[in-house]
Amino acid sequence: MAGIKDVARAAGVSVSTVSYVLSNKRSISAETTRRVMDAIRELDYTPDASAQKMRGVRNSIIALSMPIRGDINLAKYNAYFLRTAWEAKNAGYDVLLLTGEDVVGDIQRATRSNLVDGVVLMDIEESDERAAKASTYAKPTVAVGYPLSHDGCACVDVDFVQVGRQAADYLYDRGHRSVILLRDNEHEYERRSGYVVLFRESVMDRAEELGMSVLEFSKTDLAHFDAVEFVHEMFSDGGMATAIISQAPASVLDHVLKELQVRGIRVPEDVSVLSCGTFLEGEFMTRPVTEIPVMPELLAHKAVSLLVDSIEGDRGIAGVVDLVSPVIQERGSVLDLAAAGSGGRVAMT
Repeated sequence: MAGIKDVARAAGVSVSTVSYVLSNKRSISAETTRRVMDAIRELDYTPDASAQKMRGVRNSIIALSMPIRGDINLAKYNAYFLRTAWEAKNAGYDVLLLTGEDVVGDIQRATRSNLVDGVVLMDIEESDERAAKASTYAKPTVAVGYPLSHDGCACVDVDFVQVGRQAADYLYDRGHRSVILLRDNEHEYERRSGYVVLFRESVMDRAEELGMSVLEFSKTDLAHFDAVEFVHEMFSDGGMATAIISQAPASVLDHVLKELQVRGIRVPEDVSVLSCGTFLEGEFMTRPVTEIPVMPELLAHKAVSLLVDSIEGDRGIAGVVDLVSPVIQERGSVLDLAAAGSGGRVAMT
């Protein structure tokens, strides 16, 4: 088993420098700290109990676990990271970003070595290993998401089951009976990204209860999405879909809006568009789109506040769940068919 001397040797520093990095008793440069932490990870080193006792005070650092994937939604990723970092800063904490492949191991090392005082988990999957093993961490943990296994951590998220029901109800109440579901990036479904799965299942179930027809378009691959194919396939067969429910990223949805415009299909006069579980704020869109958005600012505030309260008040938060009610942002892309006296869309040739 590796010891502190092995870490010092691998990092090219003295044993005392490793101790200072772990104890935070002296200011150590970012480059030296990085080398020490890299060596700790490579050697799978965990300080023993006596080393941990060096820490008599909090470190004022929160670990933010956000795996970097090849197909991440940059707008959402940046929004959640920046807002969480801002909330932490306002609470007097710095943020240590953990993006490595050994997600559980990285958190365990950071918490057991007292490098951090708490952990925030982002980009949660339905069966998230990080959340499932939260009880093995030595610090309180909050997941921004709602994984199946969460007994060892707190959870803060938008209530995506309610989002799905609200989306179906919203369109049904406005006379829409046949809709198209433009799915999120297929990779999100393949890895069972929590909110994506919860929303889809909920909206499909509620639509069935209401007697609505839902046609899914499942070819939303960010690298190969073809808006021309989507519009042709969804609207050229004489179908009577009057609305699109979109889970897709802003870039994909905007391609669809542009293609609808090219084909002479007007929004919302001919087809309504409702975007759900998305974050269109700050995105350049062909036209404004009514949205039930994710809420990075609110969720980051709730997550950090809950975590800091646990750290500073020594309160247990494992098992706490806070689901936020969704909010519809009206932007004029959904037509009330009953009020407009219309029962369908124009035919496309």
